[in-house]
Amino acid sequence: MADLFQAIQVRLEKIKKIIDTARMNIFRDILITLGFMTRIGPVMEIEADDIGRTVKWMPLSGLVLGAVIVLPFWLGLFAGKFWIQSWLTVAASVYLTRGLHFDGFADIADGAGPYPDPERFWKIIKDSCSGVFGVLASVLAVLGQAVCFFYVYEAGAYGAAIWIFVLGRLGNALMSMVGKPLARPGQGSLSMRGADGLSIGVGGLTAILVGAVTVSPVVQLLAYVFCGCAILFLFRLAKRVNGVNGDFLGASVVLCELAGLLAFCALN
Repeated sequence: MADLFQAIQVRLEKIKKIIDTARMNIFRDILITLGFMTRIGPVMEIEADDIGRTVKWMPLSGLVLGAVIVLPFWLGLFAGKFWIQSWLTVAASVYLTRGLHFDGFADIADGAGPYPDPERFWKIIKDSCSGVFGVLASVLAVLGQAVCFFYVYEAGAYGAAIWIFVLGRLGNALMSMVGKPLARPGQGSLSMRGADGLSIGVGGLTAILVGAVTVSPVVQLLAYVFCGCAILFLFRLAKRVNGVNGDFLGASVVLCELAGLLAFCALN
């Protein structure tokens, strides 16, 4: 009997170690995601496989990002001055994400703007200069977000404003999954490598749960429809140009944020 109890104790200690290790790994992966996707997290030394594990935590990083940006307004900063709150929201988003997503969005617009011929498309993508299509698309996206956030703040929907950032990062995870078969070498491919069913499930559940307490079910449903259209557009473009890189992932964030904003504004 004593041997049995000792064996059970050893087994329980092993299980505890496994749980503790898994907990520490999850915490580390969340910190890596925050550091990779935003300026909020710490800068850490990471391996290629670490980037793939960030996919499931991208919507959670959006939750943290959105809370950091929106919380001061909820506490009363520039109360009633909705245009200023809206402008600062977009400006803070660009700064805290290092402009990473808008850069990808502009590159995609530059490449697809003239004509999405594969060879010409990837030549334009590799060019560090911004063309007229990239500039115009960026201006339209920034203005679009600013206008829509105005109506979100006017409605007092601070939770919805936070959820927008969650939804954008869900778009990134979805684009990583559908774009995986077309992945081109580079940092984007490392992210797409980790886009599996579990990652999409965790990310999707995060977005749904946050949305359930911040927006109405019909807003959430319409936002997912708009996001699906955005991802479909990017996927069709990717098939036409025979590849997906990190710029597509950045563009998916911008487009899905806009999708959520438009859904809210359409129904409120």
